[in-house]
Formats: sequence, C-alpha cells, structure tokens
Amino acid sequence: MNMSFYKIPLKFFVIFFLFSGGVFKVDAQERQNIQQVISKIDTLHSRMPGEKLYLQLDKPYYAVGDTIWFKGYILNSLLNYSPLSGRLYVELLNDSNKIVKRIALAAGLGITWGDIELPPDEIKEGTYTIRAYTNWMRNFGQESFFYQNFYVANPASQDWLVDANASLVPIDNKVKMNIKLSNMQNSAIASKELQLKLLDGNHIIYKGAAQTTIDGILNVDFLLPANAAIKHLALVAQDKINIKQSVIIPVNVSRAKDADIQFMPESGDMVAGIPAHIGFKAIGEDGKGIDISGVITDNTSGKEILSFQSLYKGMGIIDLLPVAGETYTARIKLPDGENKEVPLPAVQSSGTVLHIRNPADKDTITVSVFITDDIVKKNMPLYLIGQSRDVVCFAATVPVGVPTISVRVAKSLFPTGIAHFTLLNTSNMPVNERLIFINHNDNLKIDIKTGQQSYAPRDSIPVKIIVSNTTGQPVVGSFSAAVTDDGQVKRNKATSPSILTHFLLTDDLKGFVEDPGYYFTDDKDAWQALDALLLTQGWIGYDWKNISTLPKPLFEPELSNRVKGSVTTLFNKPMDHADVVLISTGKFRFVRDTTTNLQGQFIFDKLPAIDSTTFVLEAHKGKSGKAINAGISLDEVSPSDTRNLSLPVVSPWYINSSDTVLNYVKSSLDYFKELEIARYGHVLKEVVVKAQAEIKGSDNLNGVGNANQVIGEDEVKDAGKMSLYDLILKKVEGYTVSFLPKSQDRNFFVRDKKVRFVFDGVDLTRFYEPITGQTDEYYYYIKQYLDNFTAEDIKGIEVLYSAKYIASYINRNIADNDELLALDATGQRGSDNAFLEITTRSGNGPFMTKANGVYVYKPMPTTLPANFYRPRYLNKDTGRKFADLRSTIDWEPNIITNKSGEASFTFFAADKSTTYTIILEGSDLNGAIGYQVKRVIIGGK
Repeated sequence: MNMSFYKIPLKFFVIFFLFSGGVFKVDAQERQNIQQVISKIDTLHSRMPGEKLYLQLDKPYYAVGDTIWFKGYILNSLLNYSPLSGRLYVELLNDSNKIVKRIALAAGLGITWGDIELPPDEIKEGTYTIRAYTNWMRNFGQESFFYQNFYVANPASQDWLVDANASLVPIDNKVKMNIKLSNMQNSAIASKELQLKLLDGNHIIYKGAAQTTIDGILNVDFLLPANAAIKHLALVAQDKINIKQSVIIPVNVSRAKDADIQFMPESGDMVAGIPAHIGFKAIGEDGKGIDISGVITDNTSGKEILSFQSLYKGMGIIDLLPVAGETYTARIKLPDGENKEVPLPAVQSSGTVLHIRNPADKDTITVSVFITDDIVKKNMPLYLIGQSRDVVCFAATVPVGVPTISVRVAKSLFPTGIAHFTLLNTSNMPVNERLIFINHNDNLKIDIKTGQQSYAPRDSIPVKIIVSNTTGQPVVGSFSAAVTDDGQVKRNKATSPSILTHFLLTDDLKGFVEDPGYYFTDDKDAWQALDALLLTQGWIGYDWKNISTLPKPLFEPELSNRVKGSVTTLFNKPMDHADVVLISTGKFRFVRDTTTNLQGQFIFDKLPAIDSTTFVLEAHKGKSGKAINAGISLDEVSPSDTRNLSLPVVSPWYINSSDTVLNYVKSSLDYFKELEIARYGHVLKEVVVKAQAEIKGSDNLNGVGNANQVIGEDEVKDAGKMSLYDLILKKVEGYTVSFLPKSQDRNFFVRDKKVRFVFDGVDLTRFYEPITGQTDEYYYYIKQYLDNFTAEDIKGIEVLYSAKYIASYINRNIADNDELLALDATGQRGSDNAFLEITTRSGNGPFMTKANGVYVYKPMPTTLPANFYRPRYLNKDTGRKFADLRSTIDWEPNIITNKSGEASFTFFAADKSTTYTIILEGSDLNGAIGYQVKRVIIGGK
C-alpha cells in the first residue's frame, strides 16, 4: 500500500492514492484537511518568517589586547538575504554569563561586519562567548541566536604552563592528579611551595599545601565529593610567596554513574512487533561525547541480543525487533573500563512508528508508517508532512485501515539541509517526528588562487577568487576571508564549524553539536554518524499548536536605525496628536519632527548610522512651541536575559597547550606593542584629566558641587544605558553592597557608612515601610528604584560622607523625626550615614522618571567597523625594526564577486617562515552558501 502524496514547492496539489493495481480518488474531506494543514503552516511562516545568523570570526582564540574581527550573514529560512533586519546586536559574555561588551551594527542586504577590541583594562583572562542576534530573532527564543565560545589569554599575568591528567579510582572515589609545572621558557617550576584549593564553582571544598619536585612534578590525591559537579570542579595551585601567580586546573574525570546515556527510538517509541531503529548518545559530565560499547540483553532470559559501538562522539545506532511484554537493558563499557547498565525505553503495546531509510548513495528515501491493529481499527486518517527551510516540500494522506504503508520520496523535492518529517493526527498534533539530512552537494564551488605555492617573508601575495554554482555558472555574492599564521593559529578543517555546518545543520538543532565539520567529511562512518546525531538531537522549530493559534510577534523587525516611543499625560494616559521634535547633538546635527498617533506613539525612522550621538526629544501641544508637562518613554532593544544560559567552558590556554597556541600567546604581548609603534611611532600612554564637576539643578543642601565626590553630567552621559544601580557601583568610590553585622540582610555602604539615597532632595529611605519582614526586604526596596533609572535619566551624583557634608542632611532628618538614621558607637544618630544626592533630568524625585516633556536620550551607538591594520612592504628592507608577529595576517570582510564570479585582494606576508591558511566563506544571498580553505607556504617551509 502506498500513501497519497503531494509535491508542494510548485504550489499545486495532485491528490491520489497509488494502490497496487489502480488509482483511487481521495475522499474530499481528507483532501481538504491536508490542504488546510499546509495552508496553516504557510500562514504561520508568512506571519513569522524565520531568520538565521552566522558570524565568521578571524580565528578560534584570542589574547588580551587583541581584536575580534567578524563578518555577519543575516539570512532567511531559504538562505536568501533577510529583508527584515537592518540592525545586528553583538555581545561579548564572560564565563559568568555577564555581558561585558555590547555593540550594534547597521546591516544591509543581510550582511554586516565589525570588530570587538579586548583591552587589558576591561578584559580579564577566561572563557568568553560571542552572542549575536537581531530584534526579530528574539521572537524565536535565545536558542535561535548565534553563539561562539573561545578562550582569551593574558600572557602578562600568567607565566606557568601545566601538563595535567586526572584519573578516578572508582573503588574509593579518589581522584589522582599528575601535574607538571613549567614556565614559558619550558623550565621546570622546581621546589615551589604552593597553596592548593579545590573548587566546586565558587565554593571551596578543600584546602591544602604542597611542593613541586625538582622536576616541577606535583601529585595530588583527594576524595571526590559525592555531590560535586565535575564540570565545575577545578584545582587552584597558587604560589605561596607570589600570590598573584596561580593556575586553575580543571579536574577532567568521569564517574560511570553520572555519564548521561540515552537511547532514543526513531520517531518516539519502541512498539511491540515493529522494527525499532534506535539512536543512542553518551555524554560525560563535561558535556562532551564519550565513546562507549556494549550489549543489549532481554530481561526475561538475560540473553545477549546484539552488541553495539558508538560511531562518533558517543553516538550510534542499534536495530532490534521489540517483543510485547519484554524489557531490555544496555550493558555498557565506559572509556575508563567502568561498566554501567541503562534500561531501554519501555516497549509500547500500541502506537505508530515513522521509519525512514536515507541511503547516502540513492536519490530517494523510503518512508514507512507502521500502525498497530488497535489504531488501524479506529479508521482515523493520518497526515505526513515533510518540511525543509520552513517550506512544506512533501505531504501525504495515510489511508485508513492499513497497518503498514511505504513510499519512496525523491530527495530532489528537498533542498540541501535538514528535512523534518511529522506524522499528524486529525487534530493536527504530532504523533511521530523524524529528522534526516539531504545532501545534493550543491554548495557554491570556490577556487582560491595565489599565483604560486610559496612566497618569501614580507612578500606581496595576490589572491584571486573564482565562485561558481554546480552547473559551472559564475556567481555574484558576498564573501569574507581570514588569513592566519598556522604557527600561531590552530584549526581543524575537518571538524571546525563553518557557514556550511551552521546554516545547513547546527542552526536547526537544539543544544551543542560537538565538532560539526566531521559530518561533512568523506569519513566512512560520517553519514551514519549524522543519522545518529539527528536521531538524538532536538529540532529547533515551532510548537505545532501555533499553526492554529497563529501567535503575534512580540518583537518588531528593525529595518533601520530608529527612535520609537510614546508620550503620556501625567496620569499615564496616551497623548495623541502631540508634536515630537528630535534634535541630534554632537558633530552630526539634524532635527526631525513628527506627531503621535491615537495611541500616543511616535517613530523616527531611517536615521543615519552614527557611532555616537545624543538626542534631545521634546513634546509640544498646540501652537506655543513650548515643551509640555508630559512623560516621554522610548521602546528600546534591551539585552536578552543571560541568567539561564548554559554555555560551554573552554579549558585555559596554559593547560596541556599545543606548540601552536603557545607560539600565539608568547608572540601576542610583543606584537601588540610593536603594532602601536608601527601605527603611531611609539607606545601610547593613557592621559587622564580630572576636573571638579557641577550639576545644574542639584538639591545638595551644601550647595552645588560641595561634596566628597561629584560624578558630573559628562561622566554620566558616557555610561549610556547602564542602570543607576550599576552606575553607582562602578563610579562611586568606596561604595559596596554587603551584609549588615550579625545579619542576613544586605545594605549599601560608602566607606563603611550606610547610604541614604536622595533623589532631587527626596530621601528614598523615608518612604520605606517593612511589609513582609523577609530577608533583604530593604535591599530590594532600594534596588527596584535604582534599577528603574538608567544613566540617561540622571544629570549627576554627589557623594557625601564626611562630617561637614552630612551635617545638614542629619539635622534635617532629625527635625523630621527620622528614626531610620543609623546610630554610631556613641549612640549619636546619623553620623554613621552617608548620602548620595542624585539629580534626575525630570527633577521629580524617585517616583517619576521621564517627565516635563523633555527627554535626553543617548541611544546605543551604531558601531562603525574599524580598519584592519595591513602593513605594506614596498621595500622589504624598510621597516625591519618592526617585528611583524601577526597571527591574523589579513582580514577581508567585504569581498564582492563580479558577474564573472571573480574577486581579488592582496596582502603582505609577515616575518616568519611558516604556512598560512586562507578561509573564505560567503553566500550569493539567494539560497546558496560556500566555504573553502587554501594554504600558502611562506619562506619555503
């Protein structure tokens, strides 16, 4: 029996049954039902079109003082350029998931490029993650964002190298660590007295002392805490004399009982009497795959049914025929020799199974549906939908009353990438789902020519690019190229992520995919390993309930730079037909005006991309032209939440380092100094100019500017969108948030004095009344107000803590019978208080932020890309005093091929004899993408 099927891409439906012996018409109702399903899917994708993003970075790791160079490709689900987004947000997150840098870039025709500097005074050594997204992508959740993690080294603060291995003795749960410490010159850290700490995250669970041998050897044994998370476990070895010198050594061991091993039947369940195609995945405590082997036994007789072995990164496939009433167990052997038993999913007596065979060397797939007798007797039709790139490419009605149905489906119906098959019931809810990969090998063909195979140091190297499609026709497209020194930058083409692996594979899958490049290699097991990956990895897609409810997007697309907001009355009612004027200050001045709509909303669109400016917005009503007493609020793209992100942690560069990484770290410190000399003729020195500021409109009881510290308007303006809470934490000298003595409650202190927050002369603490009596109630009372203001709402802050400045405040509060003034050791009220006099732009105190019809707004600047430094050696004997130690030899973010599919660029080699790797990635912005690697020999190596 075959299914009736529909070829969808051409948007016409030929509906029939292919029955052994004849052609039968489909019931009209069934025809209508499946057409409705297809129509609903189309409507959902029309209303919520997908958007995908990929960043090519110049290299896989960095050092403090370096710059991250990147090119962004913003495409839609069909891999055409996305017309929805003209603005891209790129963030740098540290290993605590805190955003340490955030920039916005203008995008056009789906492309943009930029850079992020890593200055030593802002960036500490550790694991970092690039997160990038558009405002529209936020409608699909954070899992749709682009992420790339890497390690940032600081060679100036680390002189020790570590060779370490750890093993677990399961019998007594003891960890044995064998460590060798050496310096950057490869000399042993001999006879060094060390302080040791074992950390579980930030929690210290063990302290001790040890000394290295004359060869720098250190052997450490400790009991593994039962509840410790291995991925958070690290040993800190610190020099007992020079406490600034320390190393953090991850404890890389696995416990058999904590290895996560799952067996996942194809399309959902194992059903009795139906062949089961089962994917399995084994993950260690560090989140990475572990190779396993084992046997499957039935629990009735204990007989071994089959043996298995993982194919790649702990994943593999088994096939068995489950028996009704039987249970099965996997007896698994782990890499360390430990054994573990894992039960297979229960065998169901009733159900359906969607079974797909996808041989790599065939041009069709075989789709089979198996249905148990009890479901067959219900005579309920099922619908099979096959999608790829948010397009329904195949649809079929499964006829009623038939237990087994198969159909061959041409792969040509689907584009290259993941195809998602879903078996639906009559309520349009999924019964079974299955992912497969279609590969037509139709990516762009890229040829990189360098004229000759080898060049001398400081030679000019011409690069010619020729791009064509699978039929040999030239392709016009946008591309980017990174040229790196193989002696400093280690890449693995076979496993590294690329524009191909991202857009065709990982962007459609949930969770972390380890070494995705492997699945695109010619390895004999790669195709089957890819099938195992798709059997065990979740799909990023919509909830099927949404095809009926059709949710509205929560976030609008940003087509260009804009300022959007609303005007409200003092009673928070929308003010319609109010005139709003936008005045741009700074170097690039302009004025725009508009009128609010019936909902009090306004928008200034298509504003020029300016890297830094401040806008003054004024609301007017009537012919007077004067600002009115109204509130102005703006709709802004705030950073997405980072608290629940689970990001991979990269091992420190100094742990079991390769020679390539060591060369990069050793060279980087000298190179950044040389680079400044080459650019400016000398190493730049920071010049700091300080001046006492005055804050206009301040209610300081001592008079404007009479304070221990004044944070003026210019200093506040530079803070941009920072919350007032963070602004105070960063700018106020001696400010801390800590626990009260003998208490679990936090409070705010300046130089050990309790802080009173005064907004425009209004003391916020005066209005505090305990309600719940819970821990930190006062802390959260204050914090909610500090979080409600941003630096844009503030003119300035005056800090008062010495006796002469706080006296006026104390006297006023005593006169007002303020019982919350702190008592000092002598029982005097108020002397242990400090005051922060905060002057807001609205002048209305802590309870109303944006009023008076005037709002000063410093938008997140549109960052303009810097120019990559390219030395030019027209005479190779000139400039030899400059040691050219570049790791990224060249960065070309804006390569455009012409009608002949050609483009070219030139770069100069650096000083060392080595090899260079050229990685070129890009797209025709019309559905096709490409990736190519070329190596060039320097100095005849």
